[in-house]
Amino acid sequence: MTVEELAIVVDSLGESMEWCHFEGRIPDVTLSCIQHLRQHHPAVKISVEVEKPDREGLQDLAALADVVFYSKSWAQGNGYQHPEDCLRGQATMTANASLLLCTWGEDGVTALELPSQKFTACPAFKLGGRKVIDTVGAGDTFIAGMLFGLTCHTNDWSLKRRLLFANELAGCKVVQEGLRGLGSLIQHSL
Repeated sequence: MTVEELAIVVDSLGESMEWCHFEGRIPDVTLSCIQHLRQHHPAVKISVEVEKPDREGLQDLAALADVVFYSKSWAQGNGYQHPEDCLRGQATMTANASLLLCTWGEDGVTALELPSQKFTACPAFKLGGRKVIDTVGAGDTFIAGMLFGLTCHTNDWSLKRRLLFANELAGCKVVQEGLRGLGSLIQHSL
C-alpha cells in the first residue's frame, strides 16, 4: 500500500479511525504512511511489528509508534539476550510509545509500560499438553489478540489479561494447521 492509497482510505474514515497497525514489510513506505497519520490524524494510535533483524528502517518505524511488537529474532539479531534487555534498550529510542512488547516463542512475552517502566511477563500458553504442529502465523495471531484487547477491552482488561488472551490465542493456533476454527477455540476467554 502506498501512502497515497492509505491517505484515501484513512481520510475517508475521518474521526472514526482509532488505530492503525503496520507490519513494517517495506519500511520506507510504512514510514511515509505513519508520518501521514501523525500529520493528518494525530489522535490515531499506531502500532508496529518489528520482526526481521536484517530489515533496515524498522527502528525508524518503532520511534514513531505508540505500541511496538518486537520479535525474539529481531531482539537477538540486535544483540539482546533477554526480552527485558530488549525492551529496556528500546525504551530510550521510542519516545512516542506507551507500550513495548517482546515475544520470546515458547518462553512467552514480556511487556514494558511507558513511562512507568513497569514490566509484565506472561508465559506461553500450552493447550493441554498438545504438540506444536504449525507455528506459521503465531506472531501475527498474538498481535491480533493484543490488538483486540487494546482496542475492544480498553477499560475492562488489565495488561496482564490482554497478554494472557493473546498468548492463549497464539497457543491455540500453533497446535493446529492454519487458522480455521480458532475463534471457537478461544470463545470461552471472551
